Amino acid sequence: MSTTETKPAVAFAASSLPPVSPQMPPADMLLGGAMFEPAPARPAPQPASPQPAGEPAPVLRLAVKGLKPIERQLLEGLVKVSQRRSPRLAILDAQAARDADVIVVDARDPAAVAWAQQRPWLAQRAVIWIDGAQAGPGHTLLRRPVQWPILPMVLARALERGPGTAATATPAAPQAARPTAAPSRTARILVVDDSLAVRVHLRSLLEARGYQIAEADSVAAAMARIEEGRFDCVLMDVLMPQVDGYEGCHRIKARLRGADALPVVMLTSKGSPFDRIRGKMAGCDAYLTKPVDPQHLGEVLAQQVGAGTARTAPAVPVRRIDPNAAR
Repeated sequence: MSTTETKPAVAFAASSLPPVSPQMPPADMLLGGAMFEPAPARPAPQPASPQPAGEPAPVLRLAVKGLKPIERQLLEGLVKVSQRRSPRLAILDAQAARDADVIVVDARDPAAVAWAQQRPWLAQRAVIWIDGAQAGPGHTLLRRPVQWPILPMVLARALERGPGTAATATPAAPQAARPTAAPSRTARILVVDDSLAVRVHLRSLLEARGYQIAEADSVAAAMARIEEGRFDCVLMDVLMPQVDGYEGCHRIKARLRGADALPVVMLTSKGSPFDRIRGKMAGCDAYLTKPVDPQHLGEVLAQQVGAGTARTAPAVPVRRIDPNAAR
């Protein structure tokens, strides 16, 4: 039986922050949050090439309901400036609100509140309530006047604490008594890392815990491995040549869904708030940073393998239907 963790709402009080002018803040000030990283420098004569070819900046999608005209203007200015940064911000049309990573709702706007009440799926999403009296579990409260320079930090917190955030904590109580035990059936873990030394180290750690290990040195090799056989979890590095681990996670999640869903645990040296957000946006089930504590790694893998086993029970030897097999 799985347990659901109730996450408290997070409130940001305007009184604890320096006052902000109603005029548009300087462009550089708007993106001062630690969540944002400067885009690669480019020569001044080429302003039309903000990102290297073939490497588009990741996009953090916002849906916004309500807000005063001046607040809309400031937010749109922040979005405009973010096009030169990583990640870029984008405001989605109302019809595409369900595709947003963060939903911002003006709790003082009756139309915005009515819109939110008609969408029960918001309970499982990262939502920022502006001037709300209260918020649901995992949602974020933000008081007026909105301090636009800290919006990047607020977005990061909203995603990190949102109800759908990937689990990175100790497994739930029912599994705590045997957190590092492998399941009765030998579970298969696919380790994806371009470093041979890292793969050898992880193999040694995990085989000692009773797991069967397969290796891949790239996302392409990992996808080929997944097509060849069944795995119970993927342990994925981020920094790899050609295709990084975020895109690799996205491809795995797009390929295997529902009962075939394959847990992906990111294991990387990149541990900034935005790196974790990118992992969540890619669909990872847990995000761990190097150097990882072997005990904690074992706990997280036991949790993810157990969750995968529950989804697919009773176990079958093939994850997908081979169209050539039905003859």
